[in-house]
Amino acid sequence: MTLITVFVYFLFTALGLGLIHISQIYLKLSAHKKNMAVLAVSAENGIKQGFGYLAELVSEKAQPVVCAEEFYFWLREDTQAGNRRIAEEALGINLPLVVEGAAGDQIWRSSSDFSLNALSANENYFLADLKGTIASEGLLQNFRPKKKSSLDVSLKILAGHIPLAYFPFLIARDLDPDERQNFRQNRNILFVPSNKGLIFPAMNFSDDSVIPDDVDPLLKKALNIKIFSPEKLSRSELRAALGLEMVNEPVPEGVYLINNDTGLGGIYVQGDLDEMILAIASGFQVISFRRGTDTWLLKFDPTQFKTSFSTPSETRLFDRVPLGIIMVNGCIRSLGGGIINPSGSAEIVRDEALPCILQGVSLSIVSADQITLSSHLVHQGVKWLDGIPYLKDSSSELVIYANGRDFVEDTEKAGKILIDPNAPREIKIQAALSAKNSLELGGSQKTLVLAGGFQAGELALNENTLKILPDERLLENKLIPQNSPLSKSARLWTLSVRPLQWNEF
Repeated sequence: MTLITVFVYFLFTALGLGLIHISQIYLKLSAHKKNMAVLAVSAENGIKQGFGYLAELVSEKAQPVVCAEEFYFWLREDTQAGNRRIAEEALGINLPLVVEGAAGDQIWRSSSDFSLNALSANENYFLADLKGTIASEGLLQNFRPKKKSSLDVSLKILAGHIPLAYFPFLIARDLDPDERQNFRQNRNILFVPSNKGLIFPAMNFSDDSVIPDDVDPLLKKALNIKIFSPEKLSRSELRAALGLEMVNEPVPEGVYLINNDTGLGGIYVQGDLDEMILAIASGFQVISFRRGTDTWLLKFDPTQFKTSFSTPSETRLFDRVPLGIIMVNGCIRSLGGGIINPSGSAEIVRDEALPCILQGVSLSIVSADQITLSSHLVHQGVKWLDGIPYLKDSSSELVIYANGRDFVEDTEKAGKILIDPNAPREIKIQAALSAKNSLELGGSQKTLVLAGGFQAGELALNENTLKILPDERLLENKLIPQNSPLSKSARLWTLSVRPLQWNEF
């Protein structure tokens, strides 16, 4: 009995000691797992703080900064060489950006750096697409292991004479801080966020030098003038480009399709237009111009290279397509989308948002005076769900620009875009609206749903609502503005910053 008792005592003692040892191992494993989980949180905190600081820098630099021409050209060459100086200039820091932090027994340290991923260069500006990495390391006090994580980041920066179409909201006028804050707090200005970019500066402000004073580059391009001179076009030079007698007399009022040895150019209109209607018919982009009792009708198919141009006296056919630039040296009293009725004439439609811009067509409508938008302007292939357009499948573009100066005489004009008081209560516009002086919403209790953006010296809502959806194609570099007005002076501006991929090590 004594031997059996000793044996049982020994057995239970061994089992107890074993269980105590196992529990200690389990506690150590649990503590290790807990510490490793805390380490992961610590490394994550480093990435979050690093990206948050980066986003804060981008937000602080959200306004387009004037860039001296000499410095712009140097920065362009430096970026083309693959250097990252443009990121340091845009963010106002030296790279790499190191951020350190601690909370309790957690310690983290992150380092952010960038390198050039791609460069889209134009003769007037360039877009630098930089790829960055936020590398983070997490530590715990009195714990030897470390945890590393990283986040790939995209940073896109514009430099030079930037196309105004890139700005979703730009007031080009000197404003004091209170006036800017009033815009930001205006409940009648709403933004529909894009899911393509985490940071997209909602409101931009600049001085009045950002919007150009003249449209000579667009005018000469529309007229197919290949030799550019710094002076404005004279009457005789303009008449020669239009195929008229080269004398120093005003151009007769009417609508002209540019056609010379280099091919078809754009459309030039001398005088005011009572109505301009955009429509789609049988695969053709149709543009109707009406002045009094006279009507001009332009139809072209970019896929078949077919164009017809009907004037009050004749119809001409071409096996080419025109440039999508329409220069109106006057005002446009009514611009909208419509249909082609059975008689072959265009008719504006106000009660329905019918597609009126053909897929793949790029149009720029420039007026020296005032443009009044009377109905919807939506693009083919764009779905509108719950009042929100989905632009990713669209390949067309529309730019509407009120310049505010006579193209030839250089006299001052209104330079205003007006939403017609009789327009639909909710008017849908997919375009970049640029006005030297102002964008104004007429009437009351109206909503302008603007898929694109606007740039003007002033915004007059008149208690109406402006809802803006920035064009996500610009963020992804899937759309490069073709014939948008360019900023008068060189600028440096951060277009977007967004996370790409999280990596664990």
